[in-house]
Amino acid sequence: MATKYRLKLGDRDATIHVEEDADSVRLKMDGVWHDVSIEQIGVSAQYSFILDGKPFPLFAEPTPHGYRIVIGGRTHNVVASRAVRPRRPGHGEPPATMTPDGEWVLASPMAGVVQEIVVAPNDVIEEGDVLLIIEGMKMQNELRARRAGRVKVVYVTVGQQVDRGVPLLVLA
Repeated sequence: MATKYRLKLGDRDATIHVEEDADSVRLKMDGVWHDVSIEQIGVSAQYSFILDGKPFPLFAEPTPHGYRIVIGGRTHNVVASRAVRPRRPGHGEPPATMTPDGEWVLASPMAGVVQEIVVAPNDVIEEGDVLLIIEGMKMQNELRARRAGRVKVVYVTVGQQVDRGVPLLVLA
């Protein structure tokens, strides 16, 4: 069964149907089904986006109402009518998403162990501040804020094992 999303892609309104199973993701746009895959490169805004077997470099940054996406040198502003989250945590999920009310949810970009939590609820942080450190594949990975804000909630504790896509904290 497909999940339906209403998006605003630049000046165009679109309806996207997304089907997921254990091994793949498909999306339907303009009546055509496409096989898709998206993987984040490091902890940056850069992703590898594969559409019908053809790779595209993709940059995605959250905005207050959705994402600014750059594919093939073209910038697209994408606005979702509701939070767009995969039903299976971690599968194709970007490391941070914006909720419809403008909150920023940081999800783990990898499986690992929370080594240090630098912030606490109600802390005011600036863009680029280290929020927490996750050890994955014997490397310490600093996760930084993509925007300024106030820490609303921290979902994890030091020593906790997390999978890719698990929400770590929320910035208001």
